[in-house]
Amino acid sequence: MRKYLNYLLVITLISSCASEPESRNQVIETTSIITSTTSSSTSTTVQKVKEDISYDEFGIELLDVSPEMKEQFDELVKYVEKKTGLSFVEYPKFNLYTLDGYRDYNAASYLDDFDKDYEEGEWERAVLSENMWGLIESTPEKMKELIVEFQRCASAGSYNLLDQILRVPVEKNQKKLNLWEQSVIVHELVHSLQGQIVGLSDWYSTMKENDDFMDYPGRRSIMEAQADLVQGYWMAELDFDQRQDMTSQRPNFRCSVSLPAYFYIPFDLYYDFGGRLGKQIHTMERMEGLNKALFELPTAEQVYSPEKYFSKEPYIDVDIQTLELNEFSVIDEGQLDSLDLVYLLQTKIGQNDAVNAAIGLGGGSWVDYINDKNDLFMTVKIQGDDINELNEISNAFQNWADFQSRFTKRSNNSSWNGILYEGDTNFWIYNDGNYLRLALSNDQEFIIDFLSECTSDQCNTNF
Repeated sequence: MRKYLNYLLVITLISSCASEPESRNQVIETTSIITSTTSSSTSTTVQKVKEDISYDEFGIELLDVSPEMKEQFDELVKYVEKKTGLSFVEYPKFNLYTLDGYRDYNAASYLDDFDKDYEEGEWERAVLSENMWGLIESTPEKMKELIVEFQRCASAGSYNLLDQILRVPVEKNQKKLNLWEQSVIVHELVHSLQGQIVGLSDWYSTMKENDDFMDYPGRRSIMEAQADLVQGYWMAELDFDQRQDMTSQRPNFRCSVSLPAYFYIPFDLYYDFGGRLGKQIHTMERMEGLNKALFELPTAEQVYSPEKYFSKEPYIDVDIQTLELNEFSVIDEGQLDSLDLVYLLQTKIGQNDAVNAAIGLGGGSWVDYINDKNDLFMTVKIQGDDINELNEISNAFQNWADFQSRFTKRSNNSSWNGILYEGDTNFWIYNDGNYLRLALSNDQEFIIDFLSECTSDQCNTNF
């Protein structure tokens, strides 16, 4: 279940949206003014191909930095240091591109990561998982094309957590950076400073090596809150005419395809809910509080609910045992967080209900199984903060199923507990008052046999 979700959150959705609001097809817009990227591509090697032209590792032209631009960059570095109260360990690395070149870099680096991160057949299973959860109706190839386009158009600037290079598109053949370009650089310089102070490269490398990104959403939200705040300070110093000029200088980042609404759900966490949390931290402890928060690893639930951040409420470890299933073997497993719940639920039941359910999450775990026909069987076990929160999560998932015409609700069967929703994907839900158990299968006969053979005591023990 989580491999594809992790992919979107950490590889693709590291880019914050730069599309026009009307192209997003979503009710809630993020509050970010400038967008940013922190992708996980490999380190950059700049090659001199011609005497006066430099290229990155993908053969994309890098623009020269004029002396005037370097002076502006120096001033922006000093500004970020002054506003954060932190100092760069070393001068930040940066590459400047044309807008088309920057987009080409985003697409090329995405495809480079894609080829490295997915084994044979793994992408197909990931897309099948998203189809079964009702997020998309797409083939693996079409989904890949869509995400490539999303990666191409989704950001106005970037800071790469691994190679620690800031990348920004700028106008070609200009001596000085315009106001829009400077505003993007301010935002990304904050990320560059965060990367040096906190050691984000090692942190990200460890997550990627362990294929465990549970700590990513919370820290990313704090990072964006601070970057937006410093950027806001910089923009507040512009007069009315300068603000108008900056607005007119904004490039067209509109994507050429219509992107599914769920693509943007992590952005709501990073920029909207994260921004709210960041403002509360700043109100209480000023910038020193945000600097301190950079070293913490809040949960997604703590970002959705600042009260839980200040009380430091953790997730509970929920033990889910693997099942002995004929012809099926474990393909992946992991933990569930609040962002996962919102990601799965929001497009069907709305953001408010999804977030309210997610805030009550105590903890959760999941195990995915596969057979030799590439059929998936996915199991989830969830605990609430208390019985009322567990019931709210259970009701949210039942509403999620009820709202989908692809399901037919099966009458209760005396041979198993819970409710079974049938269709091309079959969804089982059971709340025993202690845990919520979910199972999805694209093989109806298999899941009925599984439920018929799994008595209540066996399920409570093993799943």
